[in-house]
Amino acid sequence: MFNLFNNKTFWKNALKIAIPVAVQNMLFSSFSLIDTLFISRLGDVALSAVGMSSQWGMLLSITIFGICSGTGVFVSQYWGVNDKKRIHKTMGIALSIGLAVSIIFFSISFFAPQIVIGLFNKNASVVGEGRAYISMICFVYPSLVLNDVLSTVLRSTEKVKLPMYTAIVVTGLNTFLDYCMIFGKLGFPKMGVRGAALATVISEWAGVAVIVFISLVRKNILITKFRNVFRYNFADLKVFFAKAFPVMLNESLWGLGTFVFNVIWANMGYEYYASITIIRTFENIAFVFFVGFCSACSVMLGKSVGSGEIKLAIEDSKRFLMLVPVVSLAVGIIAIIFRAPIVSIFNLGENISDLTLNTAKSLILIYACDLPFRMLGFTFIVGVFRAGGDTLNAAKLDLGAMWLSALPATLIAVYLLKLPFLVCYAFMFVFEDLIKLIFSFIHYKKLKWLKPVTDEGNEGLKEFGNG
Repeated sequence: MFNLFNNKTFWKNALKIAIPVAVQNMLFSSFSLIDTLFISRLGDVALSAVGMSSQWGMLLSITIFGICSGTGVFVSQYWGVNDKKRIHKTMGIALSIGLAVSIIFFSISFFAPQIVIGLFNKNASVVGEGRAYISMICFVYPSLVLNDVLSTVLRSTEKVKLPMYTAIVVTGLNTFLDYCMIFGKLGFPKMGVRGAALATVISEWAGVAVIVFISLVRKNILITKFRNVFRYNFADLKVFFAKAFPVMLNESLWGLGTFVFNVIWANMGYEYYASITIIRTFENIAFVFFVGFCSACSVMLGKSVGSGEIKLAIEDSKRFLMLVPVVSLAVGIIAIIFRAPIVSIFNLGENISDLTLNTAKSLILIYACDLPFRMLGFTFIVGVFRAGGDTLNAAKLDLGAMWLSALPATLIAVYLLKLPFLVCYAFMFVFEDLIKLIFSFIHYKKLKWLKPVTDEGNEGLKEFGNG
């Protein structure tokens, strides 16, 4: 085990990618934290309504993540052989698909916001606040696609600092505008939840402007002739969808499953859902410790597989799979120890009920105990299997654990056994993460996740098999 980690090149490459990506995600998590803290001062109803509205946007974000994950599979492997032409075509395909999806989500949110909110809760106050928020926040959807796809291409080509700088601008601007627009400070009108939504819209579009402007100045990998990006043909789409579609379907259906879970929790009571909103903010912050490692794992493995260095890819995968549980255990212990002060931060305005606060403390305890299992499963699926090119089996493992295990078990716990909210919430974790982890480990040992998309990678795999 020591020999695996006694490798300076591994640490240099891993930390070069992991640290900027982790900082970027910490900033975006702070973005979410600040929104939640400000909105919590408006009370349970506003916090719950915004949390429910955000789950619709989260479904879009997960779909975009699927598109970007599929994109990353190609870009990182093409980067291994310095094929910029195919990198640009892949970027164009991802932008086209992502923007089309964002327009669908925008149309539903803008023209029928009451339908979206009505899925979660029928309380008139909650629906009213939710409608006000979602009819404004929907203008951010196209910018999410642009930001995420462009950042994915940069990270997959080992250009990780620009996305981090963009996150600094977005988070700083959002904090300032949140303060001004929600509470009516510094000459701005007092807009409540609509102010929070408008602040997010302005901040995210500013982020797109920053990433495009700096790319133009630096002439980085994003900058090429328009026709190089969007003049793709049916053959290019066929190659892309062969690998990317399982990932896109995976994330979309996983997001839909999460959406169903949120509908279940919301209908168990808006105070419970307010606690869910708090725990989700905490989850986002805890997740930054792992998203950097997982991004580094994906880029390093993808580059090695694409260039035919199969043995190096396997060795690096072992390093990441040993590192993640250790870090997650440490983060989980810290979360358990400090869960009370963490939750108290969200009650600075003293408008949150005791039921919401106490439930949130218990949810953090459940999440912390599950964290090593959840993050190891995430690394298997996103960091190893997808990077190796095995997007289909990654999707089967991820979706099978949710739709065939966790969701049925939770529905039985809620509607047949009528168990308490906290027990039902724990069911979701246990029946998803343990099942996923067991089957992922079995698949990993078989090495069938090594499926290059380049000629060099296939030749390297052939040599490895004959070695």
